[in-house]
Amino acid sequence: MMATAATIPQADITPHIPPSQDNWCTVGYKVMVPDGREGRVTSVSGEICRVIADGEAYVTLIPHYIVEPVYPQDFASVKIGH
Repeated sequence: MMATAATIPQADITPHIPPSQDNWCTVGYKVMVPDGREGRVTSVSGEICRVIADGEAYVTLIPHYIVEPVYPQDFASVKIGH
């Protein structure tokens, strides 16, 4: 069974889904995650924002409708994609 599973071509399990019209998440935005910490949006796929929260080493996948933007945004000090 393992040999058969290894020979079957595997599809990409994370297809790129364009952001919906209601999704305000933007790469580089600072947002507040549900537990009250702030974090940075690192990428967006469909309705999912990938956020790296303060104190975390890895991104968390969070739907855009449960995070809130933090103001003021400090875009001048952010270097996304460099």
